[in-house]
Amino acid sequence: MYTELMYPHPYDLFRRLNRVLSMPSMAEGDWPFGSLSSGELATNVREDEDAFYVEMEVPGVKPEEIDLSLIGTELTLKINRPAPKDDKNVRYLRRERVFGNMVRTITLPMDSTPKEMDATVENGVLCVRLKKPEAAKVQKISVAAK
Repeated sequence: MYTELMYPHPYDLFRRLNRVLSMPSMAEGDWPFGSLSSGELATNVREDEDAFYVEMEVPGVKPEEIDLSLIGTELTLKINRPAPKDDKNVRYLRRERVFGNMVRTITLPMDSTPKEMDATVENGVLCVRLKKPEAAKVQKISVAAK
């Protein structure tokens, strides 16, 4: 029986690593654990029998700087977080805060109307309540015996 030992080419590992790192998902900064540094607004969406609730972190943003719109099932939030004026003599050692225009669209499971929506900002968290349409609520049907 003839067995040959194969050694990888020394640069082969670099080629493989380069191929993985050049994948589109790597460029977006979302691998492997996700990243909010790309301007993504941390969001929670929940529901009860009457409404949907969307909670988004918008620290440092005033209510008048928030543009909130609802079209069908898509709730869109647009904000502009202006960058602070930097002193020319300042050099950042680490800069993680995100500034500029940010847009986030949340797709809800069913339609709602802006008339049935209210939004508040408290402690840097935007809370949006969207009332569910009457047809979407659970209707109890009684069953009779014959």
